[in-house]
Amino acid sequence: MQRPTCFQLDAPNDARKWHTRALEFLDRFDIPPTPICHLVAYQYASGRSDTLTETIDKKVATNTSLDGYDLKHLFELHCLEQDEAIKIDDHLSDLHGLLFQVLQGVTSACSHTEIFNETLQEQTQALSGNPSLEDLRTIANTLLDATSTAMHKNQLMRDQLESVEARTHTLQTEVEKLRDEVSTDPLTGLYNRKALDQRMNELLAETEKDPAQTLSLLMLDIDHFKQFNDRFGHMIGDEVIRRVGMTMKELVRQDDFPARYGGEEFTVVLPSTDIDDAVDIAKSIHEAVSKLVLVRRSTKERLPGITISVGAATLQHGDSCETLLERADQALYLAKEGGRNRVVTEAEISYM
Repeated sequence: MQRPTCFQLDAPNDARKWHTRALEFLDRFDIPPTPICHLVAYQYASGRSDTLTETIDKKVATNTSLDGYDLKHLFELHCLEQDEAIKIDDHLSDLHGLLFQVLQGVTSACSHTEIFNETLQEQTQALSGNPSLEDLRTIANTLLDATSTAMHKNQLMRDQLESVEARTHTLQTEVEKLRDEVSTDPLTGLYNRKALDQRMNELLAETEKDPAQTLSLLMLDIDHFKQFNDRFGHMIGDEVIRRVGMTMKELVRQDDFPARYGGEEFTVVLPSTDIDDAVDIAKSIHEAVSKLVLVRRSTKERLPGITISVGAATLQHGDSCETLLERADQALYLAKEGGRNRVVTEAEISYM
């Protein structure tokens, strides 16, 4: 079951401001303030989702009309996550609960400290009034009881803080692990398609701010992959995909973004890279993959060599993620049509 993961509690003043802006936005396009439409408008007004804001801003800039169906689509695209993201939200809620628990403990401790101070003041006044021996005994017992209670409360508070600290560290570790799982392909360890889309949007936003920045993209596909599956089975096919993914991961640079695009197809996003450097990286991956040696454990049989076809494209003025991916994919198609096992750039695409 899916649920909105963009829900969160905002400060009252911010919430009122963004609520008003959301209603104004809906009224501007004559969209009814249904819960889903209001949620999307509120997210847009708060500006907490860069991709949502960019999508709506582009529609508004091109005078594209918006209606309730558009907002419903944006809700499904930007405000719903899968089970892994729900787990992240659950863990973050647990962290919030722990912090609230600490706040309650501190408040209680402070309250008790005030009571202890009041007791000290009362007994100090009693001492200054020429008390009898019996009064002194009563004052001493009162002070001993108050001090013992205060020490006990302080120890409880220390124990509670130590427990919360340990639980918080565990939850933070689990949250980071879940975030990695959400963005990672389990077979190859590369980023998945969702993480790829997010990273490309981020990089394109950066290039819009600084047009001097370059960005290139590689699309890679394992040649004749179906034959591996048909001849040796899916386990061998998965191993081929995994080894190619590992090779890519070892050869790309720190800022590069290797991802499994789907099936036996991969993508590498290359920030601050022109087409010539992109081709050099593509050729290094292409050569390394061709040198891979796979041996079937059960029979010690050496499997056929692995080759890949690669298409390369670089960012052009006015590009979107889709157009850049499309040109790299067209270059990849040419590489496969031209005999496979080669690197082709977008320069070879015919724009008839």
